[in-house]
Amino acid sequence: MKFMYPTRIVAQENTENTETLLKEKRLQIGLKEQDLFIMKGKSYVILDFGKEVVGGVRILTYKAEESGRVRLRFGESVSETCAELGEKNATNDHALRDFCTELKFYSDIKFGQSGFRFLRVDTLEDCANVQIKSVVVASEVDERPAIGSFECNDMLVNQIWDTAAYTIRLCMQNGYFWDGIKRDRLVWIGDLYPEMRAAHCVFGEVPETENSLDFAQEENPLPGWMNRLPAYSLWWLMILHDEYQISSNKPKFAKYLPYVKELLKQISDCVAVDGEMIYPDNFIDWPTRVLFGKTREEQNDVLAGMAYLTKIAVEKTVAFLQAFAEDTTLCKDILSRVNRKPRKVETFKQIAGLGVWAGDCSENNKRLLLNGGAKGMSTFLSYPILSGVAALGEYETALSMMKEYYGGMLSVGATSFWEDFDLDWLENCNRIDELPKVGKVDIHGDKGAFCYTGFRHSFCHGWSAGVLPYLMETVVGIRLEEIGQKRIKIQPNLSGLKHVKATYPTAWGVLKVEHILKDNGEIETKVDVPQGIEIV
Repeated sequence: MKFMYPTRIVAQENTENTETLLKEKRLQIGLKEQDLFIMKGKSYVILDFGKEVVGGVRILTYKAEESGRVRLRFGESVSETCAELGEKNATNDHALRDFCTELKFYSDIKFGQSGFRFLRVDTLEDCANVQIKSVVVASEVDERPAIGSFECNDMLVNQIWDTAAYTIRLCMQNGYFWDGIKRDRLVWIGDLYPEMRAAHCVFGEVPETENSLDFAQEENPLPGWMNRLPAYSLWWLMILHDEYQISSNKPKFAKYLPYVKELLKQISDCVAVDGEMIYPDNFIDWPTRVLFGKTREEQNDVLAGMAYLTKIAVEKTVAFLQAFAEDTTLCKDILSRVNRKPRKVETFKQIAGLGVWAGDCSENNKRLLLNGGAKGMSTFLSYPILSGVAALGEYETALSMMKEYYGGMLSVGATSFWEDFDLDWLENCNRIDELPKVGKVDIHGDKGAFCYTGFRHSFCHGWSAGVLPYLMETVVGIRLEEIGQKRIKIQPNLSGLKHVKATYPTAWGVLKVEHILKDNGEIETKVDVPQGIEIV
């Protein structure tokens, strides 16, 4: 466990010697402590720990005379620490982040387990006299070394990489991927696709992926769908293929074959002869959720999205089955039916991105992807959106969209990337590290949508890290050409950058790549290749 001191006092009332909380001290309470933070009567303090963390806090209390009753409020924003339960959807769902407790003299107690950056401590009695030596984060951040890295001549792009890498690190908990560290502790398989791809870019092959695949399969026996959602079973197949391509461990992956074959039959039953999608549920992501009152065009978008996901997942399954010399006739029959019906996306950028991923580079998909730049982007589906834009040859546009969208979160104080974000939220908004101001929009409490309105909105969500595989695959240009990472293609698209350096974890060691844009427009590439890898 790692301990972190506050970096800043955001606000205080009726306190004494507050700045002492910023000092690093021996984390052991003693009988003769003198440099103490004092809270008398009704008082409060809001502490900023500098960045999003996962865990709780450790409070070393010297004295708690009369009454040591306090209220602790953890927040991913300053405004969240000031909200009452129920106000702007402030909740204790999943992770207890707002509760009352009691501090005792000569004590050293840990409280809470959530995702947060800020802590508010309120005394509850007029007679309170609480003397505290230190308040520190008791952090449960994964400490495994980062093997993969990215560095370029654009500092904002570097900051986006670092923040996304930190986000996925925070969400690797308990041997699994958690989508949001203050939210439910479930394994969401759709969320897992960008998470496992991001984690591989930073850490290489990680046990969290196989653990999550196994857990989801055990929890959702057929004829059930992963997380009760057909699209998530399609994502499960995509994860299985990509993880096998990274690992190539046949004995380990052969155990999935019986389940895959039965799941394919179930998918086949949901694709009509004319290519119509007849799944029992068409959920892809929250913004595209088909609810009562949605327009025909939006419903058609979602059906197109299910068709695209089906095509991508079944094509990957063909490659997976062929690696085991298994019959792929049913897969090819499904794909034949999917391809019979033309698709036209009308509204959603993320569906158009999935379309290009699936090989549909129509003018309509191109128009939707490029119109409005980063407006309409999705954190969950940023990977296919940016990859789709790049696949159309618009490399500089893709990087510009990434910078505008992810840079927007950073501009208001984000230190990890969010469950969702809309550029329109930035208009007249308060920073997340400031007290709410009258006349300003509270970007945390006043925004969000669907199941994540207001303060329930997660500000550290693993699925938002899809920018990592995008940067590694498209900008650095590293793509696997053979199962087991034995052949790797390097084809950079610097997207307006002049200098890019990256390290990429493989089963054979660390691949090091450097690209330099020369004055004549050519790219000079230097590669340090581990033995056992062939570079194409």
